Amino acid sequence: MKRYNPQRDSNLFQLNIGTIIFGIIFIYMMIRIILSIQSETLSIYEVQNSYIDTNINATALILRQETLVNAVNSGYVSYYVRDGEKVGKNKTVYTIDETGSIYDKINDSGNDGLVMSPDGLKEVRTRISNFENYFKYSNFQEVYNFRYDIENAVLELTNEAMIEKLTSLDSNSAGASTYKKVQSDEAGIITYYKDGLENVNAENFKASNVDNSNYKKTTLKTGEIINSGEPVYKLVTSENWNLIIPLSDKQYNRIKDKEALRINIHNSSKNITCPVEFSDKEGKHFAILSLDQQMVNYINNRYIDVVIIMEQNNGLKIPNTSITTKKVYKIPIEYLSAGSNTSDSNHFNVETLDEKGNVTTKQINSNIYLTDEKYCYADPNDFTGSEVLLASETVKEDEIPNVTSNKTFSLADAAKEEIQGVYCVNQGVAAFRYIEIIYQDDEYTIVKENVPYSIAWYDRIVLNQSFVTENQIIK
Repeated sequence: MKRYNPQRDSNLFQLNIGTIIFGIIFIYMMIRIILSIQSETLSIYEVQNSYIDTNINATALILRQETLVNAVNSGYVSYYVRDGEKVGKNKTVYTIDETGSIYDKINDSGNDGLVMSPDGLKEVRTRISNFENYFKYSNFQEVYNFRYDIENAVLELTNEAMIEKLTSLDSNSAGASTYKKVQSDEAGIITYYKDGLENVNAENFKASNVDNSNYKKTTLKTGEIINSGEPVYKLVTSENWNLIIPLSDKQYNRIKDKEALRINIHNSSKNITCPVEFSDKEGKHFAILSLDQQMVNYINNRYIDVVIIMEQNNGLKIPNTSITTKKVYKIPIEYLSAGSNTSDSNHFNVETLDEKGNVTTKQINSNIYLTDEKYCYADPNDFTGSEVLLASETVKEDEIPNVTSNKTFSLADAAKEEIQGVYCVNQGVAAFRYIEIIYQDDEYTIVKENVPYSIAWYDRIVLNQSFVTENQIIK
């Protein structure tokens, strides 16, 4: 038989009470933690003066009036014109040695005949240094273009040494009959690459042409034998050129009504204003810019970074999550009365009946959110909706506003309009304030400063308007 032990049973009782109390506290704390996680925190945002960068950055396709010129004979080519230089009509562009005998004679004349000069080596080093300074891994295809530029520079510099040797040879030397100078058929700017886009223009381009992800260009200066009928150089015959810029729907809507744009090309120190037209290709929008200057600076580029410079939108910067809407009465402005010498608030004169049935006038103060030349926009919560307003005007400053017209306006006939605004909490209450939007992106909005009844610098507004209601007390 189990004997009763008072001390043991007392300890058991105390242990059970302590466990229960601990359990209650633990459950309470867990509930509080869960509720705090589920509840949203009301945050306040202080309005600041700022701006949003609204410039449009894009990679543009360059189109020119260019023609690939084919070799008239097969043989070894030496160029007389440097890449990017102008050449006149009937001027020597290159020489071609059909048999290679002239080249053999040059090689026999000295092993160092085609060694680059110190200035040439310096130029190559400068190009390599510039590439290192501006290279970005996100634009890796530029490596291939850089390779072309270096190969072109080396061949060009060694070619100059070749030309000096060629011009020093006697025209009666052996093999001179197979050595020919080839002249240009028309004037233009010379360059030495092909990329398959020579025949693309502002009318026939495709959306795929503007995509540079798979772009490749091939140098025409190979240092090897060229076959008759193969491209030997490219001639650009006009200073007029086009930039084709892809646009998103949002970007297109911002500039579609413009006839000219101000742009900056490749971080240039000079901005350019040029005419613009728009085209849709395969469901995509494109801006077509027409230029007549600086084309030669980008003769070896098919794609270039361009910034379309938009007007800077300065104002008050607020988060998009703060913006809400409110329906307000749209009342003709002549029914809004200015304050008397005892009050600075705006009010409305309302026609009423007293106890004896006589027509009298009383004043109703209302929150005014916005006024323009024709209307004022008032808070519907300040009215019952059945008031009849009397048109009035303010006379001298020392007089009370007097009713000067029998013209009336029934609020039952008033239209309601939805306006945008934020909740301002300067006074500890969520008060609706109208905002005039200048520009908006995905996160922030720039609103106009110094707008009557609106917000101002350093005002405190609700960060997320969905967490509060109008006139809510903010603790």
